[in-house]
Amino acid sequence: MKLDGRVAMVTGAGSGIGRGIAECLSEEGAAVLINDVKQQAAYETQGLLLSRGASAAVMVSDISTPAGAAKAIEAAVREYGRLDILVNNAGRQGNKPMVDLDPREWDGILDVNLKGIYLCSKWAVPHLAKGGGVIVNISSVHATATIEGFTAYAASKAGILGFTRALALECAPMGIRVNAVSPGTIDTPLLQEFFDSFEDPRQARAEYLKFHPIGRFGTPRDIGKLVAFLASDDASFITGSEFISDGGMTACLFKK
Repeated sequence: MKLDGRVAMVTGAGSGIGRGIAECLSEEGAAVLINDVKQQAAYETQGLLLSRGASAAVMVSDISTPAGAAKAIEAAVREYGRLDILVNNAGRQGNKPMVDLDPREWDGILDVNLKGIYLCSKWAVPHLAKGGGVIVNISSVHATATIEGFTAYAASKAGILGFTRALALECAPMGIRVNAVSPGTIDTPLLQEFFDSFEDPRQARAEYLKFHPIGRFGTPRDIGKLVAFLASDDASFITGSEFISDGGMTACLFKK
């Protein structure tokens, strides 16, 4: 297994993409510290990994705060004695016109999606530097092409790409690689929440599916497998890059 003996921390690992990432990392041999603000969800992910013979621990904390981010990193190091892989996945979505967006809603999205990545990376880098670690930041196709009502979300995800490139330069002399993954439409509870905001959720789902040349939405494991690759030595010459996994959606200019 490609990640045998390594320790990973995944934020927002209680469900959706984060859970898929935790699964795939553990399948490659990594011990995983599961972080989430939702206690029940975090322990459900842990139970899933433990049932498959993996090593998994939980730290429930809010990584959008300095104390919460530090607490999560410290838990991984305390539990396993080291940290090799940080996956900044925790995210919050918003669907509202910018003029109707309350400043507190803007802050809530930016604090989790962008500030949380900065905070976790800040506390993780000294530990990652000890063994030549890896950071993978989960951005989104909304970083480069978006839709109405996603101003805060798109801004946060675009910020992740800039942060990834800059941090990759800072961390390269320490032997730390930093990359970003930009998922497209992934079938998660967060996606269903978006569809549920429409008058006819089923019709909305069908309409959005038309924009995927590959003929389906992605799964959390589609993203998890890509993250596991970037965390492995197979990606040892890759840093400061963005990887788009969207079923061809952003390659499609018009749909007949």
